[in-house]
Amino acid sequence: MFSIPESGWWMIAVVATGFFMIAVPALSGGMKYQDDPRRTPEQQARQRKWMFYLGGPVLFAALLGANLLRPGPASPILFMYSVVIVSVPIAIAPVRGRLIKQSLAQQQNPGTKVKLDRLTAVWIYGFLSVVMLGVVVAVMAATYGK
Repeated sequence: MFSIPESGWWMIAVVATGFFMIAVPALSGGMKYQDDPRRTPEQQARQRKWMFYLGGPVLFAALLGANLLRPGPASPILFMYSVVIVSVPIAIAPVRGRLIKQSLAQQQNPGTKVKLDRLTAVWIYGFLSVVMLGVVVAVMAATYGK
């Protein structure tokens, strides 16, 4: 699995980040936020979009850079990063409608506590747990005996 050269893993990590940056805004499409009287909805949407597109890659680069400071090959870290960053939008996609309904309901009742319904929680936590288990097993199997 880790026979891919390190430059290839860097490219995979960049593509995974690009996928995340495209998929997350697509998943949140259709959400209507409450209006802020000081700003128009278009200004709010533009500000959120710029914060996501500028802040996201900077945050991902900082996380990746911090993990790559350790000595040794970077391939396992880049593999784990790529799988996790791609699996988050995939985990959210099937329950997107439920999440949007809950978000809009919370906006209409600002004092209420945000709580996932049981099906949504089981799906997201279960899917991400299986992905993390698979990643750990893959890394352990690839590095076992080295």
